Formats: sequence, C-alpha cells, structure tokens
Amino acid sequence: MSSRLLLAALLLQEAAAFTYQQSGYWETSDCSDAPFYMDIFPEANCGQLNITYNCSPYTFNSTEYYRTVICVEDTQVWTKSYYKSTDYVLVEQFDTSSSDCDEYFEGRVFLANESCIKMINSTSYQSAIASVGSDDAQTLKLYTDNKCSTTAAKSFSIESSVVADHSCYDSEYKFFSESEYTSGSGSYSGSESESASQSNGASASASESASASGGVSGSSASSAGSSSGSTVEGVVGDSSGSRLGTGIIVVIVVVAVVVALGIGWLIFWFGRRSAGRKQRENGAPLSDKEDGFVNMNAVPSRTVDDMFTSESDGDGSPLWRDEAILGARVPREKVAVQQLISRGGYGEVYVGTYNGQQVAVKMLLPETRKSKVHRISFLAEVKLMATLEHPRIVHLVGVAWDSPNDLCALIEFMSGGDLRTLLNKYEAENRPSGFTYEKVKIALHVAHALTYLHSLDPPVIHRDLKSKNILLSKELDAKLTDFGISRERVDRTMTAAVGTSLWMSPEVMMGERYNDKADIFSFGVVLSELNTHSMPYAHAKSRDGSGGRLPDTAILQLVAAGRLRADFSQGGQDALMQLGLACVSVDPKARPSAPEVLYHLQTAMKDMSSR
Repeated sequence: MSSRLLLAALLLQEAAAFTYQQSGYWETSDCSDAPFYMDIFPEANCGQLNITYNCSPYTFNSTEYYRTVICVEDTQVWTKSYYKSTDYVLVEQFDTSSSDCDEYFEGRVFLANESCIKMINSTSYQSAIASVGSDDAQTLKLYTDNKCSTTAAKSFSIESSVVADHSCYDSEYKFFSESEYTSGSGSYSGSESESASQSNGASASASESASASGGVSGSSASSAGSSSGSTVEGVVGDSSGSRLGTGIIVVIVVVAVVVALGIGWLIFWFGRRSAGRKQRENGAPLSDKEDGFVNMNAVPSRTVDDMFTSESDGDGSPLWRDEAILGARVPREKVAVQQLISRGGYGEVYVGTYNGQQVAVKMLLPETRKSKVHRISFLAEVKLMATLEHPRIVHLVGVAWDSPNDLCALIEFMSGGDLRTLLNKYEAENRPSGFTYEKVKIALHVAHALTYLHSLDPPVIHRDLKSKNILLSKELDAKLTDFGISRERVDRTMTAAVGTSLWMSPEVMMGERYNDKADIFSFGVVLSELNTHSMPYAHAKSRDGSGGRLPDTAILQLVAAGRLRADFSQGGQDALMQLGLACVSVDPKARPSAPEVLYHLQTAMKDMSSR
C-alpha cells in the first residue's frame, strides 16, 4: 500500500512538472524509422491542451509529411526513444537575455546522416545537414533554402567535450548526442526506458513519461533533460511497516494542503466577483473617463508582469485563453508559409496560404520570438484585430500556433502592396503630383477607417499611421493595417512616444498627453505624401550648403516648435490644401476630427467627379 501511495504521489508530481511539446516528422506513413527532424517547444500546460497527434498527415510548403506530437517532461529521453541507436544531433536553444543557458527557448533534433534535412515550420532556416563523428564531435550547417544548395547561413562545429559536458555554447546552445545515453546513465536507462516508452507515433501519459525518464523531475525549464538522479524503484523499494504510516501521512498532508488552498482560492475569487457586482449595482464607477477615453488613473494599471502571473496557458498570459483569440484560432498545420514580403524591427510578413486561400502571414522575428513581452504584445495586436470589423481595415483571417514560439497571424492579403511603395514608383516614373481623384480616394478610405476606430467605445488610437501601413488592392482601394502599437484606451498619461518619427505629432514627440488627434496629424502627413509623392519633409534642406535633406532629429525639433510643416505645394483643390494644413496644426484642438476629415474628402471627390 505504501509503495502504491508514494508512487501515485510521484506521478502527480510528474504530471504537475514543466512539460514540452515534442513533434517528430517522417516522410513515410508508418512512422517506423527514426524521424528526419524534430522540434521541441516549452508548453506549461501541454497535457491540458489536447494537442497530441499519432503519425498524422501534415502538409508543409505543399509537401505531405507525417507527424507525431507528444507532451513530455524529459525531451532527451524521448528523443533517444525515437532514434534508439541512430545518430542524431539535439540542439537546445536558450534565451539570450542570460549567458548561462538557464531559460529554455526551443529544441531541434536532426537526423545525422550527412544528407539535406528539411526543417519544418522554421522561418529563419529551411534546411540543414548534420553529422556525428566517431569521437561524438558534431557538425551542423543551417541553410536559408530548402535544398541545402546555398552557402550555409550558420555553421556549428562542436567538439566532443562540449557535447559530453553539455556546456553552454556561445551563451545560447547546448548539444546532445545518441551515444551518451547508455544503460545506467542518470538521464537515460536504455533497457528500462525503451521497454517503458511506447513505439514511435504514440502519445505519452504522465505515468508513462515518469517511468521512461527514470524519475526525471522536469520541474524547471532551465534544461529539458534535467534528472532527479534516482529511479522510482529506488524511492519505493522499502515497504516496511514503519514506512507505511509515514507514506500515508505524507500523502494525506499533501492532499489536505492542496484542498485547503483550492477552497481558499475559490472563496477569494467569489468574493472578488461579489464585490465587483455590488459596485456595479450601486452605480459606483469602475473607472473615470476624460474626453471619451478611459482614464487609467482611476484604476490600477495592468502590467506585463501581471499578465505573466495570471491563470493562463503558454507564456502565462490570459490572452492565450481569450475568447476572441480562441475563436480566431486555426490549425497551424494548414498554414503554408512561402516567400518573405517585408521585415520590420520586431516582425516579418510572408505570403502564405491557408486552406487554399492566399493570406499574409505575420510573425515575430526569430530573435523577438524568444521574448515573452513581444509574444504577449503580438497576442494583444491579434486580439484587437479580431474585434475590428470594417471594410477599410484589413481582415484577420485567423491566428495559429502549435507552441508560443511559432505564433502567427493570418491577415487578408492585399495584392497592390503598400502606399509608400506606390508613391516611390510614381516619383521614379515622374507621374503628375498634386491631388488626383485616385489619390483622394485612397485618403477617403483611410479616413473611413479612422472614423470607425475613433468612434469605438473606448476609441482606438492607431498611433502608427503612415503610408507603409496603408495597403492597396489592384484597384487602389485602401485598407489600414498594423495595429501593433494601437491602444484601446489612454494609458495613465498617454505620453509614451510611439510610432514612426516623421509621422509623429508634436505632442507625442514632446511626451505630452495626446488623444485621437495624434492620428489626425499623422493622416495630414500622409496627405502630404499623396500630394508630393515624396517622403515627409523632403523639402527641408540643410543650410550647410550641401543641399541635402535635414537629419531627422533636426526635422523633429522644427516640427515640434511649429517652424516646419508638411509640404502641400504640388497643387490641387484649395479645400484639400487647407484640409491638409489643418490636420498638421501644432495645436491638437485646431485639427479636425476624423468625421470632419471624412466630410471634406467626400465633398472634394464629388467636386472632382462632377468636372
């Protein structure tokens, strides 16, 4: 009885341990041989997400493979159970914010047969060649194409001592091989684990994983293969009468503590709900508002750290369970990523397909995917887009992830590119500048989007309106995109200088309080671009005699002081010129509202069409 109770306690501990989602890929439908590639991602609640697959068809880049997905506590043990005596290279990658390899980011396993290996669901690299020498030294070459035909973009040549010691290589990686896991080793016992583990393609329960790992605790994400160093048999081997009473007492105490904590949490939770309900019933305000925006001084602000510690999945943010995000979630295996369209400071956009539909696939850069803050910010952008419904705002098709590290947003694909690219083309071709009907139509569409955003309750401020974030169809119909730094409410003082500097309003530059009129200023700068085809303030020349453009810092100082304005010198209706100048007024109160801008543009288009 004692042995069974203690074993149950150990298995409960294993079930609560930190888990990883481990996926293996095969080219054949029986998944019987060693997989050619595996990826591993930390997933705190992997077992609860029901994401296991058993040798299921999986399409990537229009090619069908077969995939098995399991949840494990010890990735090294399970890697060995798949490859057995076949050579492989296991690379664990860690967050670079620390140089000690103590925060696990992801893992990759490559079949070490010196042939080109396809890297599934990887955007930084598409293929690899791995090999293991007779002394266990490893070489790994990563390529940006899927045929290993270009020069390797990244190469590793790892000495056997680094592999044996699992040293933190280049402050970011640890390497593991097949041969170090022999019978009796602390991390893997060949006879015991192989007999306990299921065949390739089977999912693992918590108890099976505990048996296979030989008592691996897995409670920390510092390394996927940390081991307790003792087997289950070693712990429960003594079954004397004195041990019986102790074992029962230990289990009873543990269960009692868990139950007490659970009851206490429920009392606290219902108390919070009751207090909030009474506050609403009594008419007491939950937050004050100023100028139609939520005043965050009235309520405690929610920080990113708060989001990490809330009840949740993935990174620890409740956004992973948000109804809007879950309602938009689609299977990651149905998303095919193709060629790169653009890359920014934090993210990149690819052309891709979902269920045969062409989409734009937006994801974080490889280096920013390691950051919990960036992942949560990306989720917040996805949530906002999921709630926006307007014909002049790009539509969110869906959001997909197999793990937090491969999160991607599927966005309506606009075949006409962005407005800045179009204006660069017009300038290069010496197209007529000034306000034309088609350019006013683009401005009108953007004004429709702003009117919608600013009319929401609370209003949404885009905060990064610029020509690059205006997408076009082939017919030059415009839609607004990129809500990465948009806000549904004003922060405590709403003074953070965000956006792109040349489109930024003076009050944002100066760190003063701002509202939706900051978007109107940016819109005025876009009107200037439509009028001249040039980048903002291209007319501002240096006074040093070189004739070159002023540096951005000097431009921003002049704009903030009201000594430099956007250029509307290329002609057009006088009403449009006056509208543009009003939008870029230094005083936010002198700028028109979005509905007023919309009215003036509609009037101008009627006049232009009647001529």
